[in-house]
Amino acid sequence: MTTHKIYWSILFAGLVTATCFITACKKDFLDQKPLSAIDETAAFGDSTRSLGIINNLYSNLGISFNPRRFNQTGLDAACDESEPLGDPTFYTYKISSGGVNANNADKGLWTTTFVMVRAANIFLKNKDNIPVSNATRDYWTGQVRFFRAWYLFTLLKHYGGIPLIGDKIFAENEKIDVARSSFETSIKYLTDELDAAAASLPVSYRPGEPNQLRVTKGSALAVKARMLLYAASPLFNSGPRADDPEHLLTFPGADPERWKQASDAAKAVINLGVYSLYTTSATPLYTLFLQNTPQPEHILAYWQPAVTSNNFYIEASANPTSRGGMNGWQGVKYFPTQELVDEFEMINGLRITDPASGYAGIGNNMYKNRDPRLTYTVNYNGSIRNMGSFGDQPVNTYTGVIPTGNAAATSASLDGMYTPTGTLTGYFRYKMCNGAVGELYRPWVVMRYAEVLLNAAEATNEYFGATAEVYDWLKMIRSRAGIIAGANGLYGLKAGMTKEEMREAIRHERRVELAFEEHRFWDVRRWKIAPQTENGETHGMEITRAANGSFSYRVIVIRKHVFTDAMYFWPIPQSELTKSPALQQNPGY
Repeated sequence: MTTHKIYWSILFAGLVTATCFITACKKDFLDQKPLSAIDETAAFGDSTRSLGIINNLYSNLGISFNPRRFNQTGLDAACDESEPLGDPTFYTYKISSGGVNANNADKGLWTTTFVMVRAANIFLKNKDNIPVSNATRDYWTGQVRFFRAWYLFTLLKHYGGIPLIGDKIFAENEKIDVARSSFETSIKYLTDELDAAAASLPVSYRPGEPNQLRVTKGSALAVKARMLLYAASPLFNSGPRADDPEHLLTFPGADPERWKQASDAAKAVINLGVYSLYTTSATPLYTLFLQNTPQPEHILAYWQPAVTSNNFYIEASANPTSRGGMNGWQGVKYFPTQELVDEFEMINGLRITDPASGYAGIGNNMYKNRDPRLTYTVNYNGSIRNMGSFGDQPVNTYTGVIPTGNAAATSASLDGMYTPTGTLTGYFRYKMCNGAVGELYRPWVVMRYAEVLLNAAEATNEYFGATAEVYDWLKMIRSRAGIIAGANGLYGLKAGMTKEEMREAIRHERRVELAFEEHRFWDVRRWKIAPQTENGETHGMEITRAANGSFSYRVIVIRKHVFTDAMYFWPIPQSELTKSPALQQNPGY
């Protein structure tokens, strides 16, 4: 574990500035004050400087979620959701090729986590010296404990059991050599921390109040619910591993009661009664992510400072080149797979493999009458998107004969397969992207209510089976998506499903609803299906245009992925093991 000495000049200089639009006006949210070196007594004797330390904890909230985390790609490009450029230097490419080891492992998360934990512990040590009311002190402390738990949980899902240092602050010259705690101990510690944070945080904020963008009781309870869902899943809850005698990666014994704990935790968020699915727009799942004010579906969001240069943070590496994908980032970096596209059912809620679905098969009509979420998640050949001064125009991802004409007519020369700036798979990402070329201030929605409903559905089904509640939660999500209710009002769901059938339905719904939201990478691991999903070929759709304007279609192989048992967890960076010999490397590395 790196010592992570945080000098006050560095800590305060790095405080975050964030702004938001509330009632059409900009208001400061996380104030920034660049300061020179200040000792702890001076820092915590000033309430403004003390608040600055809290604000700094918000700055890396989205570190794991970040869609530009590795070479302008995120973890969706390290699983079967999307395919990065065929560049072996991309860390996402290394992950899915089985090429990561302790010596080349990314250590950004490890380092950042302990920087944030140290900052939190310094605050907690000095909190009683801050000249504020007891109520304010408790509220601030709740935020600090939340973030300490959030960063440590993010570390936990990457590495398994983690070094728990509690409130300890290591001196500058003190050797740090702390062993990892067991997975069970880590879960217990983080559960207690999140419960304590929830008790000190408000249920909600009034629209427009200065603290509106800060974390709430629901944020803490929702993170706990996600963590307990992970903990109840097969990866962690199937009994001990022979190569893990200290139980760093699993509980020492399987216990189905953990599903009930996860179910109860998710229901506690639902029962707060403060969250709902966003339905304001005719295309809610698309426009939800473009809103620049807090929404009832937001549970945990990272609000980048409004002054952030280039908030075009997804579009720059995902948009079709004709729609601004270049934007100074040297081209599109990753592309949705055919595997993801095929997961989107028909608008009647039936899978495209169901003979009754009405799916036309591969050809000119293969994207018609599909689940509306497909259109707002993926740019496919013929999807209509804004193209600046040309207005709404088809996205052209085909190869073959490209017609002459204006830039809209010839856009396949930029976006088409086998061109230097075109698609690798026949698709581009659209979810969370601004439809028009240009920047748009909006948050990273790290957790939202739809996930909580799916978490509740999964945990409840695993413990109680396919109850009416489970059906109701899925129906809410599918109704909002635009799936047709059908004669039986089940939105394409089969009546009377077994636990196993409902499990598959929930896993499918997560893949479609939560695409590109940093879930698929972790879901396939915690379900222990990665050997099937991550150890095979990814595919794309090659569309070839003939001189007469007709199209032919062919599914093509993009790349063979590699997955080994070691890859369920990340390797601890060798540099950390060298500094802290008590750390134990994960099996297989």
